[in-house]
Amino acid sequence: MKLVDYVYLKRRLIEELESKLSEESKRKAREDHHSKRPPRPCGMTVHTGIGCSLCCVYCYIYDMGFPRTVTPYPLTGLEMLYALALNPYFAPGRGGTMIAMGAVSEPFLPETKSRTLEYIKMFGIIKNPTQISTKMTINDEDIEEIRKNCHHISFLVTIIALRDYKKLEPLAPDPHERFDTCRRLINKNIHVSLFMRPIIPGFTDRDAEEILSIAKSVGVRTVVLGTLRVTKRIFMNLLKVGVDLSRRVKKLSDKEQYPIIGHDLKRNIARIAEKLGLRVYEAACGANIEAAGLGCVACNWGPCGYPDKIPNVDERDVAELCIELGFKVSKIDVKDNVITVEVESGPRLDILEKWLKELTRRRVIVRRA
Repeated sequence: MKLVDYVYLKRRLIEELESKLSEESKRKAREDHHSKRPPRPCGMTVHTGIGCSLCCVYCYIYDMGFPRTVTPYPLTGLEMLYALALNPYFAPGRGGTMIAMGAVSEPFLPETKSRTLEYIKMFGIIKNPTQISTKMTINDEDIEEIRKNCHHISFLVTIIALRDYKKLEPLAPDPHERFDTCRRLINKNIHVSLFMRPIIPGFTDRDAEEILSIAKSVGVRTVVLGTLRVTKRIFMNLLKVGVDLSRRVKKLSDKEQYPIIGHDLKRNIARIAEKLGLRVYEAACGANIEAAGLGCVACNWGPCGYPDKIPNVDERDVAELCIELGFKVSKIDVKDNVITVEVESGPRLDILEKWLKELTRRRVIVRRA
């Protein structure tokens, strides 16, 4: 598929959805922030709900203003798909923009599960690389529905402690129940990565070898590691359960999240994982790329997935895409795994940068001529 074909696919998708949606539904989608904001490094984050009732002591969403009560996201599946199709940064299709669910709400709470399954079905239609993070258990009926509708989906299952896990996650399911969910997802050929994020000093590092060993025994082959980020509230919450981060934080804020000094923790856990034969990804998007059967060399944490499957592109492919997106280009250079584009005129440069990075899975430099 040529790069410019993704633009044509996007236009057809918009036309098709507009023929199915009411004027009110189209208005809701146009006004929703999913139709406007740029993707994060992990992809376009899609919210399946608002708020979370699990009350994990390390959770950052409460500092962002999200409540402990939960409501499903107000857009239907078709409305969400239309919002994404309208987003100028979003490229639909198997090689298009990555999608990530589970950033500000737990997708498989009773209040959000139906909406989550509805969105998964929609993303299965457009075939974009899709990832979902959870710490809930999932029943066999829902697993079968997911497999039928979006077989390429990537699951991140959070397990960061075994002993004393309730001190950190008081209302979350037992980690052994989560391991069983991993096993049943994998038995249905659904890609699962262990999500050891955030790494909590004194908990995650203490239990790491046992967590990783159990994960391997149920069929998990990849692990994503992530450092803890804290606010003053999170710092005090963890102090109450015996985690003193005084020597690991350089700065604290009421609202802003700052990562702790945790490179040593990540490095030691990565060594254990690699010794067990598990593949370690520094970022969640790596597992998403692998699950989709794609390759990526777009950042220093790669290569991810299957590097031999990075799309073949040349200057003509890039030029056609630039023109169709409304850019006048003076110079294009495709060399090794870096694409450089100099633009004379056109819309916002970050739009072109996001499209090129997502579609080519390479490093991209876009600048004004």
